[in-house]
Amino acid sequence: MKKAVTALALLMSFVLTTPLSAKTADSTYVMPQHSVFMEIGGASNFVGLNYDMRLKKSSPWGFRTGVSWAYNEENNGSVTKEHLWGFNTEINYLIGGRRNHLELGLGNKLWMIKYKLNGGYYAPSHSEYYASSADNGSEQPANISYHKTWVRDMIYLNIGYRHEALHGFQFRSGVTPMIHVTNEFLWADGSSCKKGAILFAPYVSFGWAF
Repeated sequence: MKKAVTALALLMSFVLTTPLSAKTADSTYVMPQHSVFMEIGGASNFVGLNYDMRLKKSSPWGFRTGVSWAYNEENNGSVTKEHLWGFNTEINYLIGGRRNHLELGLGNKLWMIKYKLNGGYYAPSHSEYYASSADNGSEQPANISYHKTWVRDMIYLNIGYRHEALHGFQFRSGVTPMIHVTNEFLWADGSSCKKGAILFAPYVSFGWAF
């Protein structure tokens, strides 16, 4: 009987003190000033590595900078390849509790786009080569190679959720609306991204806060 009472007392002690310890740890938690994270989608386009810093510890205001890379390829009788390297800067604001936040950001994304077309068709009525099937008599097959490099700029908003676990793990997810503010360029599928075009890119990221 004495052993049963002792075991019950230990169990009750564990049940009562564990939530209290967790609550105490959370109440003394101070939001880290720095974080690094890998982002898929969003301002990073395909994948990017980013650094985020609060202006001071526990400040809702902060800034972010990062580099990213993306690749597109189309093969529809000709082969079009597109590499996109990006550099983004952003100022952001966190709303919410100690570890769970609504994240709002305003940023700028600079893209360098290398576009390569091999084996396309040439339309005399157009000033550019493009990749498509010859569907009328004015287009003649030609084994052409067309390379172009653009530097383009986008302004973006960041709207999402940010969570920072007690021991540093960071998770983010949301959506990034972007507006293209420079001259048009071509996507790998041959469509153009015109000045003023609005794009929406969902994202998810994983990182470490310290």
